[in-house]
Amino acid sequence: MHGHRIIVISIDGLAAFYWNDPQARMPTLRRLAERGAVAAGVETVFPSTTWPTHVSLMTGVSPRAHGVVANHVLNRRTGAPEDLTGDPVYDAPDLLRVPTVYDRAHDAGLRTAAIDWPATRNAKTLDFNLPFFKDQRVFETQTARAVWDELRELGYPLHLQGEWAQLPKRLFKDEMVGSVAAHVVRRHEPDLLLLHFLCVDSLQHLHGPRSPEAYWALEYVDGLIGRLLGALPAGALDHTTVFVLSDHGFLPSTREIRPNVRLRRLGALRVEAGKITGEARFVMNHGAGALYRLDGDIGAVTRLAREIETMEGVSGMWPAAQYATLGLPTPEEHRQVADVMFEAAPGYAFGDDAAGDDEHGPPKFAGTHGQRPIYADNAAFFLAAGPDIKRGVRLPTIRSRDVAPTIAASLGIDLGPVEGVTLQQVLN
Repeated sequence: MHGHRIIVISIDGLAAFYWNDPQARMPTLRRLAERGAVAAGVETVFPSTTWPTHVSLMTGVSPRAHGVVANHVLNRRTGAPEDLTGDPVYDAPDLLRVPTVYDRAHDAGLRTAAIDWPATRNAKTLDFNLPFFKDQRVFETQTARAVWDELRELGYPLHLQGEWAQLPKRLFKDEMVGSVAAHVVRRHEPDLLLLHFLCVDSLQHLHGPRSPEAYWALEYVDGLIGRLLGALPAGALDHTTVFVLSDHGFLPSTREIRPNVRLRRLGALRVEAGKITGEARFVMNHGAGALYRLDGDIGAVTRLAREIETMEGVSGMWPAAQYATLGLPTPEEHRQVADVMFEAAPGYAFGDDAAGDDEHGPPKFAGTHGQRPIYADNAAFFLAAGPDIKRGVRLPTIRSRDVAPTIAASLGIDLGPVEGVTLQQVLN
């Protein structure tokens, strides 16, 4: 049995480029880095959106293996799009196809806890779990009763959870995540604690990367982390390894691509009483996009995909036969994955809109992610510090799949065969 605790902190949307940016004030993280290891960047998975990336961070494998293929998918049975963010539809055991590092830790007899961590709804291997729910009704129906009662006893404003999960107000949610984490450490003493801060991502979506609001969010979350570490019991930090990481970077977005408008104008998609029918339908994932076959044959879908590929701002198109290069399963292997995948060039993002005649327009958000990891600004972040981490290590770019086996090694457990490698060069 190892003799220390591990805290894994995800700062959603913390791009690697902020680390060397003098405008980014992160005194807590910089102090941690002085006694630990920092990577030049983290190569994320595709699509580089919150749900697929966080599951890769926890499993050590790409979406092809773990099965969480996008934030937004089409349910082929109902024909309706599903937004997986906030876990409104599926429990973790129904989403994830491989074990996570917290599954393995729990199986090894270690105590596990998670706060606001994606894709953990009703996870059976988390002893304390408050998942990232965006919807008040989901929060009230899917939170474990023991957790609910404990938070109520603390005076946690349960009735505001759904409201605080919306983009502009996530700074309130983040404050509560930090406070609840400090409480969980003291009361439950988990061997592995996961927590996820949101507002750095939110304010970059709303205002763009490198905006004043983005810099404010970085400093704010850094302060919340400082407060959490300061709230640990006396001497506990000496026996605590902290991993601070992110899921993706950020690209500016100044123009939206609307493939469904193109499909509608071609007669391949129809909108009747708000319901979309036709040969195929496009589902946006910010900087990535997905074309799903409806009632068209594969020849029609291929022809429509070539049409979308010619649209201004589309930087890549991959039919299912090429998915292995993207780290994705094929539609035969997984119903949630699309028939054709697309990428938006930097400066562009995809939209779902099918109305009107404008195939392009102003974007919903000023910042985006979802693209492949080939763009420097899409690199994510990794820092580790603690008793089993070497001091002053500067790693080259690692992959998000390297994080789970490294956490497992730090915990003294075996994750099993994965795609990622254990970062032995940071471990004492």
